[in-house]
Amino acid sequence: MPMQPKTKLVNVLLTNIPIAICISFVASYIGVSGAGVPQEAFVPTLMRSVGMNILMSYVISFFVGMFVPAPKWGMAFAAKFGVTPRDGVKFGLLMSVVVNTVYVIANSVILTYVNAIVLGGAPMAAYLPALLGSFVPCWLVGFVVSFFWAPAAEKIARNICNDPAPRM
Repeated sequence: MPMQPKTKLVNVLLTNIPIAICISFVASYIGVSGAGVPQEAFVPTLMRSVGMNILMSYVISFFVGMFVPAPKWGMAFAAKFGVTPRDGVKFGLLMSVVVNTVYVIANSVILTYVNAIVLGGAPMAAYLPALLGSFVPCWLVGFVVSFFWAPAAEKIARNICNDPAPRM
C-alpha cells in the first residue's frame, strides 16, 4: 500500500527483524548440520552462524525492502488472479508469494555463497546444491513469518509515522 518514505523506512526496518532471524536460523541449521560439525561443537557453531547471518540477512533485506519494488510486483501478481486488497487473506497470500520469493532469493544467493564458499571453503561446485538445499525451507519459513508479521509491522510503522492506511 502507498506510504510516506519515512513510513516505508520504519516498515522495512520492523518487517525485517523476524524474517532475518528466522531465515538465518533455518539456513544456519541446514548449513551446520551438513558440515559434519562434532556434536559438542554443534550449538556454539550454530549460534555463531545464526548471529552472523542475522546481521547479513537484515542488511540484505533492508536493501531489498527499500529498493526492490517487490510489493508492487506482489500486487500485480494478485491482480492477475482478479484479487484485490479487499479480498483480505487471499490477497495477502498471493502478494506474499512474490514478496517472500524476492527476499528469499536475495538472502539465499548471498548467504549461501558467504557461508558455503567464503567461510566454509567449499568449492564453487558445491554452491548450487547448497543453495537448492536451503531455498525451500527458507522460503517456507519466510512465507509464514512474513505473512503474519508484515501487516502488523505496516500498522505499527503507520502509527509511529502518523501515516494512515489508504481507504479501500
